[in-house]
Amino acid sequence: MRTTLKLHPPDAVRVSELIAALSFALDLTEGQPMGHSLRSCLIGMAIGERAGLTLSEQRDLYYALILKDAGCSSNSALLFRLFGGDERNVKHDFARVDWSNYLRAARTAMAHAEPGAPWFTRMRRVVRLARAGRGAAEELIETRAQRGGDIIEKLGFGLRAANAVRSLDEHWDGGGAPRGISGSEIPLLARVACLAQTVEPFLVTEGPRAALEVARQRCGRWFDPCLVQAFEDLEPRLAGWIGMGEADLREAVRSGEPGGAALLAGPGTVDRIANGFAEIIDAKSPFTSSHSHRMTSVALRIGARMGLDSSELVALERAALLHDVGKLSVPNSILDKPGPLTSDEWDVVRLHPYYTQRILSHIRGFETLARVAAAHHERIDGRGYYLGLKGDEISLESRILAAADVFDALTASRPYRPALPEEVALRMMERDRGQGLCADCLDALWQEMEIVPAAEEEVFVARRAAA
Repeated sequence: MRTTLKLHPPDAVRVSELIAALSFALDLTEGQPMGHSLRSCLIGMAIGERAGLTLSEQRDLYYALILKDAGCSSNSALLFRLFGGDERNVKHDFARVDWSNYLRAARTAMAHAEPGAPWFTRMRRVVRLARAGRGAAEELIETRAQRGGDIIEKLGFGLRAANAVRSLDEHWDGGGAPRGISGSEIPLLARVACLAQTVEPFLVTEGPRAALEVARQRCGRWFDPCLVQAFEDLEPRLAGWIGMGEADLREAVRSGEPGGAALLAGPGTVDRIANGFAEIIDAKSPFTSSHSHRMTSVALRIGARMGLDSSELVALERAALLHDVGKLSVPNSILDKPGPLTSDEWDVVRLHPYYTQRILSHIRGFETLARVAAAHHERIDGRGYYLGLKGDEISLESRILAAADVFDALTASRPYRPALPEEVALRMMERDRGQGLCADCLDALWQEMEIVPAAEEEVFVARRAAA
């Protein structure tokens, strides 16, 4: 079955729509409900408006708030190594804890130290955490902050937005990280974002009164007192933000773009954002480092060999780069596990294509691309996941992604085995010919491995330039 990956014309896609949808994946990585970043954006923009930000500052704040967690995947593996459990739960609970309060932070740490393990094993983990101390915490924050700022700059949102994210966890009294700066040394946009992201979880789970109480308790310590006053002025609006679902949040954020002038995503911008999020996805685990880009390269070579035209290859590239965006929902306790997965753990893994489709479907014009990307684990015999598609129900593009994904997985190192040579990987894939994997895609992959890659790269570059 041939599916042509068509998008709406570039001028129909707003940058805010694109990154707002992808921010749902960042929420999952942070252990937060989908919509956390967008609700934080609404809160932060309202605070910024009352604080007298210029239009230029409001625009930078807007993108910084939506992408505030762009670096979140970069410390996931380290968190798992430190705690030995689901790092998303650690992130979720620490987002609610005043970690300048040593006792509360220690109790939270102990609650997450290798859950389910025997008592003495957990105590050894707690001792190691205590020895690592503040240095480990600062490393986690610095890794996340610097990586997030770098990604925002790479995506083209400017230095001021990037620095807001780099200083997101600095506190008014100097007790934050990574630099320990204080007061007006902290960029104003970072001060706003810190307040917005901190009160949002309390607003959602405990209501407006709890959010206001947290802001008041940490006023002058974590938060700029002037910004806390601006937040208190928002009390009548807080209840309305709680009840917003994903669609309502996207619409509210879209309509709240500063200045009433939407930044439109042309082809270059779409590709830049897709590449940026591929880096975020791959940063989650050392065992998936560069997977999305390697898999994309293989998929493009298969697609070119099978006769896809230039526009179809461009769309295939975007689907390949974003195929694993749903994997940000999978904890590193599963991704980095050195042994076999339990049935419950496999259930979690099998849901990641569902999240890929759910996230990408929020972008107008990406509906077909979302279906194609989400079908990269479907099998010809119907025993794949998450939809159990069979035979011609699986598009050609999804079959290409499936073959490229398996090939890269086999030729890359995993926690439970070393990387396999290409020929060995292909021979293993042959066992699934016509059952799990498309025979035509396998033929194309065999042919690709027998030619000089550079020559084919020149062909693709020429086709892409003519598109």
